[in-house]
Amino acid sequence: MNRHALGRIRRLSVKESRQCLSDRILGRVSEQVLGGNAPAANDAGTVAKEGSRIRRCYQRRRLLTFLPRLRHGRRIYTIAGLLHQQQSWTIPIGIIVTSDFDIAVLGAGISGLSFAHQAARAGLQCLILERASEPGGCINTVRIPDGFWFELGAHTLYNSYGSLLDIILALGLKDRVQKRSKAPYRLWVDGKVRSVPSQLAMGELFVSAWRAFTEQKAGRTVEEYYRRLVGRGNWQRVFGPLLAAVPSQRADTFPAEMLFKRRPRHKDFPRTFTFKGGLGSLVERLPRHDHITLRTNVEVQAIAREGGLFAVQTTDSGRALVRKVVLALPPSAGARLLAQVAPEASAALGKVGFAEVTSTGIVVKKRDCRFPRLAGLVPLDDKFFSVVTRDVVEDERFRGLAFHFRAGLSLDDRLDRIAAVTGTPRASFVHVAEHATSLPSPNRGHAEIVSALDAAIAYQGIYVTGNFFSGLAIEDCALRSRAECDRLLRDLHRE
Repeated sequence: MNRHALGRIRRLSVKESRQCLSDRILGRVSEQVLGGNAPAANDAGTVAKEGSRIRRCYQRRRLLTFLPRLRHGRRIYTIAGLLHQQQSWTIPIGIIVTSDFDIAVLGAGISGLSFAHQAARAGLQCLILERASEPGGCINTVRIPDGFWFELGAHTLYNSYGSLLDIILALGLKDRVQKRSKAPYRLWVDGKVRSVPSQLAMGELFVSAWRAFTEQKAGRTVEEYYRRLVGRGNWQRVFGPLLAAVPSQRADTFPAEMLFKRRPRHKDFPRTFTFKGGLGSLVERLPRHDHITLRTNVEVQAIAREGGLFAVQTTDSGRALVRKVVLALPPSAGARLLAQVAPEASAALGKVGFAEVTSTGIVVKKRDCRFPRLAGLVPLDDKFFSVVTRDVVEDERFRGLAFHFRAGLSLDDRLDRIAAVTGTPRASFVHVAEHATSLPSPNRGHAEIVSALDAAIAYQGIYVTGNFFSGLAIEDCALRSRAECDRLLRDLHRE
């Protein structure tokens, strides 16, 4: 045994028990443990005495505690000062890694990231755990080596998104804003591109349109509300498919209040915009904060209460104790995790419907694609719900198109349909990407489900955000996250 090294470790351990670990050390420690790369000791038989002493020092603090498995024949990284040197020692010592994350945010979509952003600005240490290999959720910017990008998920921001604009300004991203140029939306009818007015029964529309001044959305479904504005025939033939393109599923039974909200506009931003490099630029910037630690490829297996804290267990044997837990997950995943710690909240989440959507995108050289320049294309009846292009941010070399398909189609079926619609042979596809996601399917009575959920999580140390509360838009996600973060801060203040 190297006595000099052991003495150095002991001195550092005593010093650390009296001081907070630096943010830089905390980041390194949590990365090793949660990323599945925690170092292990080489001799488990001699760690008990030293491990118990260090454990007593750290367990006095209400901090995040990890107990990595110890194995034979492996190098270890020592704690504190030895950690930052990345110096390896073959010293038999038990390692107990501690950290001071205040909250664990489960899910790194725009809802989870915006929640962590608000909490970090308030001075809280935030740990974000994401099952996928990249953050973003419904925001999925695809980039190819040539520098071209296109959106496979959400694609447009508006200057009426006040809460999101505040985040953009706080992140210093305003200089990255990219105005979208104008391009039309069209219908796909019997294998041809058609304008929306060409498919409408104008007489029926004129007879019904006056109701736009008197009809109220409250308590009505999307079909009930818009059918009275445009007429039954126009709804069934045109507007039903058009509105299905918004959530990539039939929206007939959605609460009407969840779509197309009036919000004040901010003239210092373009009416519609994206970012240089796509919406992924926002996703990449959000977790870059000293108080935020993001871990991808980590799936949460269970949540339990332990001594006034929450124990978050991951499938890779990681375990975290945190003061508060935030769920930014699909309703079904949230319901599963809350079944034991908050059964009433779990039951409410279980009532929220959802639909699986598969998106497939292609990149083609501009000269090889005869498809007309459009912002988007909506079929009246086809295998896909919509097509969204990157034509609103033009590129001299390439074009990018994303098709949002109905469930159950193979990749070959989807690519064949893309080739047929665009008139571009598959051999001309420069790049192909696909993305599967879950989107909410709210129905009548959804507001009562949300009210029951909010009542069930009040004063429980549990916070839930996502795109299934007041609306599906990115702004709705940011607003819900801000409201839940404000509730978290109030709860901490009362404590």
